[in-house]
Amino acid sequence: MKFVLSNKELIDPGKLQEGGEFHSINSLHLYLENGQLPEKTNGCYLLNDGYMRDLDQPVNDREGQLKGVLDALKGDWPLPENITGSFSALLIDERSEQISICTDHVNLYPLYYVQTGEDFLITNSVILAGIFRDLEFDKAGIVQRTLGREYSNIGSRTILEGCKRLLPGECRRYTFEGELISVQYDNRLFKNISEEDPTPEEYWKAFKKEVEYCLNASEKANMALSGGMDSRIAFGAIPQHKKLTCYTFGNPQNYESRIAARLANLKKADFVSCYKPELYFPSSGLLRKYTFETEGLELCSWLEITESVNNKKKEPLILGELCEALPARKISAFSSKEFRKKNFIKHYILDKDYRFTPATSENFGSWKQAVFRRFKIYYHEKNLSKFDLKLDQAELTEALKNDLDEIFLRIEAHELPYAELYDEMFSWYTYTRMRLSKQLLTANAKFDAYSPAMSLQMLRMSSSIHPNQRLNYRFIKRLFKENNDLKKFYKVPTNQAPLIPQTFPDLVKFGMWGFRSFMDQYFIKRLMNTKDISRRYRWFPSINWAMVYRVPQMEEHLKGYFKRNHLGTAIYQNLFQQAVQRKELKQWPFANWNIINVSSLNTEIDLIKTGRKETLQTLKTGENT
Repeated sequence: MKFVLSNKELIDPGKLQEGGEFHSINSLHLYLENGQLPEKTNGCYLLNDGYMRDLDQPVNDREGQLKGVLDALKGDWPLPENITGSFSALLIDERSEQISICTDHVNLYPLYYVQTGEDFLITNSVILAGIFRDLEFDKAGIVQRTLGREYSNIGSRTILEGCKRLLPGECRRYTFEGELISVQYDNRLFKNISEEDPTPEEYWKAFKKEVEYCLNASEKANMALSGGMDSRIAFGAIPQHKKLTCYTFGNPQNYESRIAARLANLKKADFVSCYKPELYFPSSGLLRKYTFETEGLELCSWLEITESVNNKKKEPLILGELCEALPARKISAFSSKEFRKKNFIKHYILDKDYRFTPATSENFGSWKQAVFRRFKIYYHEKNLSKFDLKLDQAELTEALKNDLDEIFLRIEAHELPYAELYDEMFSWYTYTRMRLSKQLLTANAKFDAYSPAMSLQMLRMSSSIHPNQRLNYRFIKRLFKENNDLKKFYKVPTNQAPLIPQTFPDLVKFGMWGFRSFMDQYFIKRLMNTKDISRRYRWFPSINWAMVYRVPQMEEHLKGYFKRNHLGTAIYQNLFQQAVQRKELKQWPFANWNIINVSSLNTEIDLIKTGRKETLQTLKTGENT
């Protein structure tokens, strides 16, 4: 639910959202997307994206959990260990006349704040922030959203000057007058790392409890079931008594869909494979709708699910782990193709432990410089000249450095024991936080989308497992072998190593993985050489990106996204040319997320400018009256 809170009157621009209403809470002004003011409990109003639970209260005592959460939010930060969840929250405490805004360890759900003198505004929509406050557009924020490395804002920056996004683990407290009382952070990740604790049994017990509490408000449950190991863990933890429906996107004949269907059948769950390939380049109207409602449209595969369901009331949708903590996939020092080739026998066959480098101020400083160079490389004159904006390369580079420094400080505060963990935490605070989180945000259009593995409790537990135990799926293998709830799902092959059950020896699975990769590359090269779209795309059927660029009206829809172009003619032409060349197989047809990402950004800017015009018209109408 979108909301805006301010100590200054909010002018209704009209036609924001059907059912939206304005409320007053003492001296505060509140806009709510669905119009309904949340129930006041102990003098407090809580607005929350995601979920929060008190594990000390019985699972069915939702009122007791709410009171426990409210008491914790009014107390010290970080929250006590009995409070869990994945969330961004706004607490309005009438008794103390204080406002608290806070978020979990990674900040998957965005929460923004604007402070200009005595005027403040808090919202979970940067579009609404731009409509209700006449803020200048932030050039550095727009450039970050349009160029690599992540096509995302970094740190607290947004596309609006003066509008900031909460950092991971951040809590800010204000008086009703807008005076900042405190800023605190939760720095409990990667603490007490041990080779033995927690055990798979302890982890599974905690995870099942997390999912049970997460789903305690609904007798129905939905699962975004990809067939990967992380989604199998979440799937296995869903209580058996819940009426469960599993969704996947793509052609039902795709190998991934068939794997997901096999898993669903093992739990006697309903299974729906959603296939609407025309949505990979949605109409400009649909892109505009999802951009306004979610600000998360990037991977259009999710539209196949959200546009296939017709929920009268939102139901919970469970996703797997977004940061890949359990398999330690983001420890880049050990995940490069070169390292894996060189050390395949040592680590994958002989299962030798990895050697980690103790963290020091020197190697942390060198790592920061290397990250800055990786991002700075995109800020060259050729890229910047594509914008219809007056850009200063030195100012943009300085802004990039400052934004990266915000993330670096958050990483440094955790006092990581090993240098190899810098990259992992950086990935959580950038790629996971800004890119993968969009899966949750898009799914929220039709569901209440949650990732229990990203909760306070579970992410602390996952990060406390020694990376030697997490790498090469060591912990996950033990988890599946030692828990009866998961054993049956371990017999099903993965997409990476088709046909081979996970119970087979690693050497066999690696062989199949390598052979599948070899065959995929063969079919890809043949397709590109022949330019014959009818030729086989992969060894096993999968999302055919070559066909995605041939959906009807692809070019027409692209033009519609930039009917009012706020970025630059060259930006649009470059995107359009990419799409056409991919269609003609002159470029390899990668997923179109970068095209949709920039198109959504242009739409965000247009929605803000259009909303401001409506606000101005409302003011003029009032003056004339």
